[in-house]
Amino acid sequence: MWLDVSTSIRSHVLMCLALMRELYNKIVYYKSIVDRSIARYTEYREKIVKIMPEKVDSVNEEIEILKKMYRRLDSISIFLEKVLLRLETLITIGDSVTIALAVREVVKEIYRYSKSIPPTLIILIDKLNDISKGLIQELAQHYDIVSVTSPEISKIIDEAKKAANID
Repeated sequence: MWLDVSTSIRSHVLMCLALMRELYNKIVYYKSIVDRSIARYTEYREKIVKIMPEKVDSVNEEIEILKKMYRRLDSISIFLEKVLLRLETLITIGDSVTIALAVREVVKEIYRYSKSIPPTLIILIDKLNDISKGLIQELAQHYDIVSVTSPEISKIIDEAKKAANID
């Protein structure tokens, strides 16, 4: 039975890592779209300055909103990149329990910082959250989660937040 529990936890952890990687890839994709939109709006602003000066303020507002979204997506992508690197290292040494607990904390941080990001990314974050909750419930049946929590999790999260300039 111990092997079945370990295999089940490992498979759920691998699913979480795959979803995190997919989320990271989609964030990078959205960053490129937002960046192109900023360039288009900037070009548009240059063209309408003389023709329709009354629209310049609304275009500037749109550019600022897009820049804010880009900064947020950039921070989340850096955060995820650092976290994924560390978690993928842990999976190679077989520390599935620490990763499972870390995923829960990563999801909390992403939710905390996910204002003004595209809804399709929120769907992926929700799916990751659901899987991590199921994983934690499974862990709680076989481990004393409070005693399993390691300082490694906090270290991973803190280093990634520092690299991404997330408070």
